[in-house]
Amino acid sequence: MPKDTLFERAMLRELAGVGTGVFIVLLGIMIVTRGARLLAMAASGNVSADAVGALLGFTLLGVVPWILTMTVFITILWSLTRAWRDHEMAIWLSAGQPLTAWIRPILTFAVPLALVVALLSLGLSPWAKHKSREYREVLATRDDVSALSPGLFKESALADRVTFIENFAGKGGAARNIFVKSAEQDNTQSVTVAAEGYLSSLPDGERILVLQNGRRYEGIPGQANYRVVEFTEARIRIQEPDRREITTPAEAMPTMALLGSQQLEEQGELARRIASPIATLLLAILAIPLAYVNPRMGRGVNLITAILLFSIYLNLINIAQSWIANGKLPAAIGVWPVHIVIALITWGLFRWRAKPRA
Repeated sequence: MPKDTLFERAMLRELAGVGTGVFIVLLGIMIVTRGARLLAMAASGNVSADAVGALLGFTLLGVVPWILTMTVFITILWSLTRAWRDHEMAIWLSAGQPLTAWIRPILTFAVPLALVVALLSLGLSPWAKHKSREYREVLATRDDVSALSPGLFKESALADRVTFIENFAGKGGAARNIFVKSAEQDNTQSVTVAAEGYLSSLPDGERILVLQNGRRYEGIPGQANYRVVEFTEARIRIQEPDRREITTPAEAMPTMALLGSQQLEEQGELARRIASPIATLLLAILAIPLAYVNPRMGRGVNLITAILLFSIYLNLINIAQSWIANGKLPAAIGVWPVHIVIALITWGLFRWRAKPRA
């Protein structure tokens, strides 16, 4: 087996191992941060607890392309920095091999991941964002009682009723210890408490809350003529908010729908999606000269430079997308100037590293 093939296989094994670890770490960070935000929303009653898992899944699918891009960049930078630190790169250069010879094995690792990024960015991520938005719309139009969380006071969408339940430990999963406060148009307020309750649907589709073994207090605040009614069973109509048409922003639209669009926002979104796999390949090649470690300066300088270039690159892509959406940049030009600048920086770094050192 040729030596270069052995070298490439060993390098690819190292890159695959490091890349798997980096991806798991980045994905874990994303799960923790986004999951904590969704759990906080569920605890405050803004999101149903049973919807946290689905929303987290849709969110992760939407950000996975950029996680993969970061994974490729960090993996190559980490592996080649180790090669410089362990003097493997010095042996490589002493054998007459140029720094550009690393491009082939690096692209062998990066190209398949760039294709995955393209597949996700152009297809799966927009679908996930659409489904996430669709799911949020469905949750927003659910009746108020369906979205209740035990132990929390929940105001209705129309702000005319406040409901509290202690738990769902009743028979057949029925709610226990229910409190309902509602306001009427004639300034009359009513407070209803019940030992148990459950949701029921009438044949015409109307939803009602059935309360059992409770008491109702009704009157005008400040007056003594309150009316108290004890009941074995009472029913409260659940007024559902109007069903809203599910909107589809540009980021949730299928890529085929963006092609040929004359809407500036949609043209900007298409440019951003196309930029993702291109950025993955450019960052992979850029990491080769950035991995250089000068023993006199320490290994922190190249890492800081790499982080700055990575952040600037992604921010410039977002700025270009914004300019296209606002009509400040023609869609035909798109994000290509940003890619060209990064390509020139990469070429310049290769030339600089190729110069003989004193």
